[in-house]
Amino acid sequence: MIFIYSLLLFICYFNNSYAKETINILINKPDFNENEYLKKYNEVIEQYIEINRIDNYDIKFSYCSPTATDGEHLSQVYKDANSPFSIDVEYARNFNCTLRELKNSNYDIMILDDRFLYGDNGYADYLLLKDEFDYNKLTNYFVDYNNYNINNENINHHDTDIFNDGKLGSKKNLYGLPYELDFDLVYYHESNINSKDLLTLKVSDSSFGNELPSEEILSAGFGDNDEIFNFFSEFIRYQYDIPKGNDPKTYELLSNNDAKKIYDSFRKYILRFTGDDIEKTLNTTIKDAYNTFLDDKNKLLRGKASWYKNLKEIENVSIKMNSLPQEITVINQKYVVINKNSPKQIEELVKVALLLSSKEMQIYRALQMGIIPTFKFKDSSDESVVSYCQTNSEICEILKKLNPIRVNNIFRKKNISAQFLEIRLIVPLGLKKTLIDPSNENAKLVFYNILDNSNGSFNSEMSMTLELGMFMILSILDVGITIIFLFIMYKVYINRKHPYIKAMSPQLTNLTILGIVLRMIYPFFYIIVTTRFLCRMTVIISFVINNIIYIPLFAIVFRIYYIYTNISSVSYGKKLNDRRLLIYIITILITSFPLYILISYVDKFQLESNGSLQDYRFITCVYNVWVHTLIMGIYTFILFACMLAMTFKIRTLSKKYGDTTFIFFIIVLTISQFFFQIAFNLFLSDGSQVKVSSLLLNYLHLFISLITVYILIGNRLLFIRKHPVKNKEKLLKGDFDNVNNLVNFIHIRKSDDSSFSFFRSFRKSKTNTGSATNNSSKFDSIYSTKSEVTYGQNQSSIIIQSTNITNGEIDDNTTSNK
Repeated sequence: MIFIYSLLLFICYFNNSYAKETINILINKPDFNENEYLKKYNEVIEQYIEINRIDNYDIKFSYCSPTATDGEHLSQVYKDANSPFSIDVEYARNFNCTLRELKNSNYDIMILDDRFLYGDNGYADYLLLKDEFDYNKLTNYFVDYNNYNINNENINHHDTDIFNDGKLGSKKNLYGLPYELDFDLVYYHESNINSKDLLTLKVSDSSFGNELPSEEILSAGFGDNDEIFNFFSEFIRYQYDIPKGNDPKTYELLSNNDAKKIYDSFRKYILRFTGDDIEKTLNTTIKDAYNTFLDDKNKLLRGKASWYKNLKEIENVSIKMNSLPQEITVINQKYVVINKNSPKQIEELVKVALLLSSKEMQIYRALQMGIIPTFKFKDSSDESVVSYCQTNSEICEILKKLNPIRVNNIFRKKNISAQFLEIRLIVPLGLKKTLIDPSNENAKLVFYNILDNSNGSFNSEMSMTLELGMFMILSILDVGITIIFLFIMYKVYINRKHPYIKAMSPQLTNLTILGIVLRMIYPFFYIIVTTRFLCRMTVIISFVINNIIYIPLFAIVFRIYYIYTNISSVSYGKKLNDRRLLIYIITILITSFPLYILISYVDKFQLESNGSLQDYRFITCVYNVWVHTLIMGIYTFILFACMLAMTFKIRTLSKKYGDTTFIFFIIVLTISQFFFQIAFNLFLSDGSQVKVSSLLLNYLHLFISLITVYILIGNRLLFIRKHPVKNKEKLLKGDFDNVNNLVNFIHIRKSDDSSFSFFRSFRKSKTNTGSATNNSSKFDSIYSTKSEVTYGQNQSSIIIQSTNITNGEIDDNTTSNK
């Protein structure tokens, strides 16, 4: 008994050790007869494994089973947003089904076409689709074959272009091995050989304008949205030779004012060969079209090259194939992709992938299933090509002349154009709307949306909305206020030697105003943000603009603070003139620029789009706003804290000589500007739409900017304009390069009799203690002799009555002796 039990355990162990491992592979459903097709497919692969004595594993193919409700929520989102576009729910359902299996471990390998492989390949992400389908990058689920040692002999039989199309990303990661190829062509009954070239009719021919024939000539499954999408792509390439990747203007023909001619021609072209019932034509399934042709009701059948084997095998029917006009055809490339989430060893799955994409396997499947291999057909000396063409000469002749359209990038005008996933979701239905109702310009609008972004552009067909009206008014105000500020900068420069202007550091004041101007126009910078580099630069430029505003302002406040706390230190006063401070500020600005570039690399910058949810596509710069807000917030808070501390000290020391409350208001206003900018940036990070709230924030910002510049320097310019100096030569003899001599020009003090007195008398200080506590006594001793500048209520000019200004520097030794 013990012996028998032990024997059974040994047998069980032996069987488990040598049990075949099942590799589950996902494939797409065929155009029709899906159950019979899958059964035969598994049988053919099983036969190949047995013939070649591959005993390591079993291979099982199956279809994805979509959830019935997949895609419906996305469709409802478009409806709720009042989008002019509709989505292909079935395509969304099938896409999400495949994506769900990638996230799971049910399938080890998938046979994916180029449309899925490149589904999210784009420079700007469509966030709605990523949220809806819950993924970041499709390639995150793919295994990169480059990470495994693949012998070149196992892959050199593939066509170079097809093989390279399996590579994605800037590093050209190899995610897909070529599996099979397919393309569109025309079938005809041998008895209808004279009709095989009917589709070569050019819309520019005079005969094209004749009345439509009552006879239906072409069977086509345009109820399948892929078919109408492919047919349109082939039509515009054959009839108009557009679009051309190297000529962006050719894309505009699909969305400009002349685009209607193309869609009308396309409609007439379809009606010419399918009859006058356009809705019936656009609802015909592939299976119905196939059967109608077999019944010899139509002369031509638009179909796939992979159907040829089955059509040839039909008894009592002689069917021939013909290429589409000028051999222009959309190709469908399929790839072997390994699921990164598979629990099986990746090394073993790589071996299976190489087996499935091998030259021998492809030839075997071509013989048994009629698939088209991925060989180098334009090289007639290639071994693989010779082997295949011995039994498939007709297809080979077409393949050698093929003029392929890779539909996944045919409508890629630029890198920020829509991703193929979005294109495929909305374009076919947009085309059908226009084909059914020629007055409906949905096709034109959909191409305008997917081909380009509308940042910075205004289309004549844009409807006037509240937001658009507010934006236009805001733009006009921005330009107007910018001109005003530039004029103020000019007036500051012209009056830079006037002591009332000199007291506020004219060069530094102009630099601060320049920063405010740059901040006003900064939101418009988003219009040109179409690269990740420019996206990163938005943060860096924002930091530099803040520095252009706050660093000069800090220097102005510090200089005023210095004047009130270091009256007798004349030798240091000259070191704090505008020119020296400007050098310090420029040094800080130049240093801060590369420094913040380095800081910016702690974050990842992306471009996102509002996609086709609205009429027009806008691009938004996306990054971690909170990180940069925190960095700039801490930095700017330190500057504000120092300025506020100096401001309170200035107010304490200057009460005897004039009101300096204006300095406090400048600080408060610049703080409000800073917090506005943070609020505005946070709003922008929330989405790509310009809303009333963001526009109102911009209006508020303009108002604050006007008040800030007025209090900073505008009121002084108005004052000296109302009260010009008649005897300027006396006033300008003062040594105002020494900031200590500007103390009486910082404030404007009004006397009780409504006249103004400004004291301009300087003499050498008898004491120089440097103590902040003795500043009041310093002021009294230094300004004991007063030079008065007066004007009355009815006097509009300033007259310098006497001037007693010390022009030389106080010698440090002499001062100390006194």
